[in-house]
Amino acid sequence: MKSRQSVVNQSKGTLVWGARTLAGNHHQHRYVSARRFLIFVEESIKRGIKALAFEPNDANTWGTTSAMIENFLMTQWRDGAVQGTKSEEAFFVKVGLNQTMSAQDVREGRMIVELGLAVVRPAEFVILRFTQSMQ
Repeated sequence: MKSRQSVVNQSKGTLVWGARTLAGNHHQHRYVSARRFLIFVEESIKRGIKALAFEPNDANTWGTTSAMIENFLMTQWRDGAVQGTKSEEAFFVKVGLNQTMSAQDVREGRMIVELGLAVVRPAEFVILRFTQSMQ
């Protein structure tokens, strides 16, 4: 990790204001804060959709999943964690037949969720894709 800027705070020691990872030109993982946020989002959503594992793999469950994730991301957007003047510029959530899943996926019990987050710049989305096995 390379320190971009730091300052010595008398009560807390050295405080790093910004840092880059060693990912080089990989824009999605260049900044430590962006990578940490993506890990936080990924883990939070995984925990949230795990509760739906025993629900039927149908439109009602997809709607519930989408609403749950959108509410979580709306909170993150309002807190300033993702970029954009409108929520549409900051994130999107897709789940459903012919959006993220084929009929074969539904028959095999896979719910696939795709979301995009504008972590660094508005409307430049980092895409995360989750697959939940439904019982």
